[in-house]
Amino acid sequence: MNLEKKKTQISKYGRIVCVALLIAYFIFALTQSETFKGEMFETLSMDHKKGDMMESGWEENLEFQADYGDLQQLEMSVYNPLGNIAKGTMAVWITDENNQTVWQENIPMGRLSMAKYHKGIKGTVISVQKKIHKGETYKLHLKMKDVAKGQNIVLKSGKITVYYNGFNLKKYSMLLATILLLSVLIFIPNPLSETWNRWLSRGVFAVTPMFCYILMERFNSVSLRFIGLKYALFNLLVYGTVLMLFYMVTNRTTWAAILTVLTTSGLGLANFYVTKFRGTSLMPVDFATVGTAANVATEYKYDVNTAILWNGVLILGFIFVAVRLQCEKGFRGKKRVLPAGVFAVLMAVCFSIFSTNEGIQRFGIKVKVWNPTVSCNRYGYATIFASSIKFLVVEKPDGYSVEKVNEIMKPYVKKAEEDNKTVTKNKPNVIAIMNEAFSDLTVLGNFSTNQDAMPFIRNLTKDTVKGTMYMSSYGGQTANSEFEFLTGNTMAFLPGGSVAYQYQVKDQLGSLTTTLKNQGYQGNLVLHPYKANGYNRENVYPLLGFSKYLAIDSFKNPQTVRSYISDQEDFNKIISEYENAKKSSNDPFYMFNVTIQNHGGYDKDFANFDQKISITDASSTPSANRYLSLIKKTDDAFKNLVSYFEKVKEPTVIVMFGDHQPKLPDSFYNKVMAKDQSSTIEREQKKHQVPFVIWANYDIKEEEIKAISPNYLASKVIQVCGMEKTPYECYLQELYKKYPVVTGSVYMDNKQNLYGIDSLNDLPEDLKEYQMVQYHHMFAKKQRNDSLFYLGK
Repeated sequence: MNLEKKKTQISKYGRIVCVALLIAYFIFALTQSETFKGEMFETLSMDHKKGDMMESGWEENLEFQADYGDLQQLEMSVYNPLGNIAKGTMAVWITDENNQTVWQENIPMGRLSMAKYHKGIKGTVISVQKKIHKGETYKLHLKMKDVAKGQNIVLKSGKITVYYNGFNLKKYSMLLATILLLSVLIFIPNPLSETWNRWLSRGVFAVTPMFCYILMERFNSVSLRFIGLKYALFNLLVYGTVLMLFYMVTNRTTWAAILTVLTTSGLGLANFYVTKFRGTSLMPVDFATVGTAANVATEYKYDVNTAILWNGVLILGFIFVAVRLQCEKGFRGKKRVLPAGVFAVLMAVCFSIFSTNEGIQRFGIKVKVWNPTVSCNRYGYATIFASSIKFLVVEKPDGYSVEKVNEIMKPYVKKAEEDNKTVTKNKPNVIAIMNEAFSDLTVLGNFSTNQDAMPFIRNLTKDTVKGTMYMSSYGGQTANSEFEFLTGNTMAFLPGGSVAYQYQVKDQLGSLTTTLKNQGYQGNLVLHPYKANGYNRENVYPLLGFSKYLAIDSFKNPQTVRSYISDQEDFNKIISEYENAKKSSNDPFYMFNVTIQNHGGYDKDFANFDQKISITDASSTPSANRYLSLIKKTDDAFKNLVSYFEKVKEPTVIVMFGDHQPKLPDSFYNKVMAKDQSSTIEREQKKHQVPFVIWANYDIKEEEIKAISPNYLASKVIQVCGMEKTPYECYLQELYKKYPVVTGSVYMDNKQNLYGIDSLNDLPEDLKEYQMVQYHHMFAKKQRNDSLFYLGK
């Protein structure tokens, strides 16, 4: 077969594949008409120019015609240097043709600093959610009240965007027409000469990094203009390095370009859904939990938006152009070392920039490790993804040595010895429950419901210690919460975004379990009514001292809520395990339970789920209503568990806490937190707060705790139970008095002041010592002083 005939056949088969892809994508696009029923907008221009000072007396009246009948929100861009402490309000109201007010709200000026990325615009979103009459004329009024001079609040853009819900037939038709146009272009012959084909193919190769950059930020709905040229270059460097890697392997410009686009687009799509479901961006450390993510992947609803649909068209168009351009084979023989050399140079440049904090900070890049989405929006996704690879490695703390740790812990060794002489001999049973996504959403702000979602727990006060716990995680990474609770360690000192069970727990660790086990407790088991392999738990639990792990296969015909085993069924299993253990021994019983009922996926309806709770004001969303109904079921189940153990004669302590708050729709948060004028860090941390409760069936001192983090909770349980404790647990009890909260993103002092953890170098000396002790606990291995973390060693 001659070369020309071979090329013709490849072109023929390529066209067949392309047509098949287009037909499939056209059918898919036809099914996505719902996507075009939201995010419709028109832009209203102000008479005022960009840069106008917004002080008392500033006002604007804008006339617009309603394109649709469901007005969702407004968006405007304001520069507010004072942020949350800015004084005054902006009155916003809408009047109809009869000059009657149909909607109004007073927006605190401090809220205008709450920048939100929406459709690529850095602006303040004002939720309206008002039914109006399509085709009628309305006026939008803006007026500043009590805004003092000197605050330097200025208008960044002379436009306001008005968002509706309504079917945009024009955009939907354009999408379908573009797909059909691509199918026509496939069959148009390529009339270009071999020389032109070669140079155009090289041109496609050259623009691939820019194309990938545009696609990625479209997935993230981020404005390239906001990222700017400087940081765009860092992103292009990353995409260029990936491109050269594929070129070095394939030795073809066409295939290198296509593989680069497909790889980066796949990452962009995955990041879109991870961010949607979890609230934070997909980072390198997340790839260790792919198996866990796959376990629950089917429980979510994978809606697409217009950006994703158009990205699909752009990707197909790029591939079609690339494969239609004929190009010769790449470098031959020894010349193949050239692309390898270019790749090596690009890798060296990337390493010098992204491998250290000093490298990225030199160029003004700051990675917010526990909320990387903020950094991705500012510097571009590829830049932050590459910068986060270094977080896979835990660095030894400055000043660390075994001798230094022993010096820090010396007074606590002595204190533990003295305290352990006075402990009670009658040890209570201990049942610890980490309840999936269990939280009290009223910490976010005020909203009304038809009934309380957790009446029993809220009113539980007798023989109870309870309060608010600040978590490292929000919307996901459940295993980190249990790691902090069980070990007394904090995610603050581990790489941002990592899952300790996947990366850092490779050796035996002293834990609440080993402390109880060494005091004669039986059971020492874990109950998690889901798949056993999630988060590497099968391998980690034995390292933490557990003797038995019960997963979903331990249940026969269980009661489910949605597609998960219910908390009631889960708690029934706790009771049966307790009763079975007591048949063979009178030793105190201990177990740790991780529930599953309230797991994410709140946007789907289920026939077996009776929703009893609904929000009765404008903040209502179907997902929030489903979630609160799940919490009511948890409250009912916990009431039944407490009722059972109230009748048990043996002393018993039950501790239950949430692992993180759920990730709910932005519209819910925008409405509930709209009038929140607290500082940015306080506002962010409200999404990290969950309730905890320690209840006993005997007399204990009641207590209401305003703030604690999970690394302290186990030592608090030991204190309540009056049991022996290790020097490390004694150390944590004392550290808690100075810093009651230490999470992956913040720490709190004893005056309730919150501080962000952007750099471990900026931590107070006490917390730097905590970091050394934790490093010794987790990574010293053969040099570790086990007597600090275990009883009887």
